[in-house]
Formats: sequence, structure tokens, C-alpha cells
Amino acid sequence: MKTKGREVRHDQITIENLLRLPAYFVRGVKYHAAGRIYTPKPVSGCLDVTRRCNSRCVMCSDWKKQHQQELTLAEIGEIYRNPLFGSLEKFALSGGEPTLREDLVQIAQVVLESCPQIKEMVLNTNGLEPTLVTERVEELLALCSRERLSKFSVSVSLDGYGDTHQKIRRFPQAFERATETIKRLKQIQRKTPFYLCSTCVVQPLNVDNLVQLSEFGQELGLPIIFGPVCVSDLFVEDASQRNSLRLTGDQLKKLKILFDHQLQPVLMPSNVPFWREYFKIVSGEKRRLPCFLTHQYARVDSDGSLYTCAADSSLDLGNVRDEPPDKIWYSERAREMRKRIRKVFCPRCTICCDMAFSFSHEFFYYARFLLKEKTRKLLGK
Repeated sequence: MKTKGREVRHDQITIENLLRLPAYFVRGVKYHAAGRIYTPKPVSGCLDVTRRCNSRCVMCSDWKKQHQQELTLAEIGEIYRNPLFGSLEKFALSGGEPTLREDLVQIAQVVLESCPQIKEMVLNTNGLEPTLVTERVEELLALCSRERLSKFSVSVSLDGYGDTHQKIRRFPQAFERATETIKRLKQIQRKTPFYLCSTCVVQPLNVDNLVQLSEFGQELGLPIIFGPVCVSDLFVEDASQRNSLRLTGDQLKKLKILFDHQLQPVLMPSNVPFWREYFKIVSGEKRRLPCFLTHQYARVDSDGSLYTCAADSSLDLGNVRDEPPDKIWYSERAREMRKRIRKVFCPRCTICCDMAFSFSHEFFYYARFLLKEKTRKLLGK
């Protein structure tokens, strides 16, 4: 496994990046042809292995869905052996809290064996059980090394510094536990390199805490990806709870100042253009940011539901327990659903879904952004 602990910045003009330009260009053409000329197979996938969760987050209802029957290991193997998943390049293990699934490593193994094109695997965790998480990570690292993956990534949720994180996660000593997990993973990282980062869901409860969290991340050498809270009913069932999560006008003004000045220097490269456009979208403009979800992403829920977008619970394409995944993906229902997504949800969407992956496949938006940034700096603006 060739992964290093530090992300390669795609905004750097290097010989390696220049040599990749033709491949990026071809990817960009394919991205814009998707849905217009053909419907591609997904290149990125996510499996929510469980809805069980030891956290009680204010911005998520997953922990209330723990009664559903989870996909078995045999079912998961049958699903991912379907030809639909033969082009997967990137795959995420998520939840709920995925490390609570006792057969997590076996799940990862059966997916990798079924989808030989996967180059990168990601584990999303809340980090609330340091010993459990580190054990799972070490097992997955060994698996990824045997399967010769080029990258293994772990993302640990941190939604605030100190008590702020605990208020959001509603779990005793949530910040201390997540921090301990990160420190242990840092130790593992020194022996076996992998990519480690943190994600922060920006919401009313942590607006005044983001700078402190960012400084904490810098102290640890931990990249933090900031994304605005998603108020989709797929994540938050209660309507009053969704309303309480919406950022007010004053909070949005404060956020814009923070991201324009204090936070921008430490943002991940793909995070900068996202937040620049986010504030335009919430002020009424249409979204121009690329998104690979509609045609290139397949998320399988722990109950077998297949989604390509998380903007609304109605965007369920079907259940892979009832029909083969490829039959669902290429169905008339799926075609109509994609049209609805583009027309109804895309223009005002503020979801931050792996922008780095989107930029690497769309290419043109990010290339224009980088060109403008270089020009702006040369002109001293």
C-alpha cells in the first residue's frame, strides 16, 4: 500500500499532475456525457454496514433505526458480485457506527474480492470507542496491504472542540474519546502509513467553535474537512429537529467571515471552492459545483436500499434484496429519479459530498478555479 499520511495537494502544479492532465480531461468528458449519452456504472460506492450507533447526534436519526435487519455477509457478497459494481474505484464503510459490526473486516474482504478495480477504501467512524476503532483499523490495514490497495483512509468525526463536540454527539466524554482515538491512530500511522483526517458538520451549535477546532487540528497535524449540516429527512426524521439545525442569516454572515479570513488558509484544497459557492447558493444562486453522485455513486443502506443521492428519503431507487442492483440502476424508475434530482434538488443543493472526488472526475470546474486563483495571486488581489 503506497498511501502516505499526508494528502497530495491537487492545487500544486507538479510534473506528476501535468502528466495526469490528459487522463483528467478524458474523465471530464465522460462526466459530462453521463446521463446525456449513456448511464455509467458507479465508480464510487458506500455501504452502510449497520444503523447501530453509540452516538446520539443532534443532526442524525440513524441511532433510532437500530431495529432494521442488517444485510448478512452472504448477501453483501452477492450484491457486490453483481456486474454493476465492476467499475468501483473507491469504496467507503460507513453507518451508523461501522466498527460496531463484528464482521466488518470480513465485509471489506468480500467487497474487495468482488470488486477488483477498487483502489481506495475509506472507513468513517465517530471514534467514540478508541480500543475498538484502533483494532478495526489495524485489521483493515492488514487487509488493504494484502489486497494491494493504493490508499486506505480513516475519517474520524469531530464536530467541535471540547464540550461543543459532546453537546452535539450527546455521548459522555465524546471529545476526549475521539481525541484519544485520533492519537492512537496517529501512532499506528507512523508504523503503517494511511490517510487520516477528520470531518466536521457545521451547524448552529458549533459556529462559534470552528476556529478553536481548526487550531486543535493543526496542533495534531490533522486535516479537517468542514461540511454544512444536511437537513435531509434521510438523516433527520423529525421536522422540528430539522428546523433547529438550519443556520440563521446572522450565523451565515458570521460563517462567511470565518471562511473568508480565519479558516480559508487551513481548508483542504477541495473545501475552498465549495465554501466559496456555498454562500452564493444560500443567498439564492443556483449551484454550479459538480457532483458525481447522480450517475457515478451507489450507496447501499444496511437494509438493502439503494441510493445515488442523500438529498431526500424519496430518492430510494429500490432494494437490492428484492432485485439485482444492475436491474435497479438501469430501470425506468432510476432514470426518472435522476431527472427529478437534477431538476428539483441539484440547483439548491448545499451537500458537501467528497468534492475532491468530484473535481477529479469533472476536472473543468476545478481547473478554472485554480486558474482564477493563480491569476488573482499574480495580480495581488
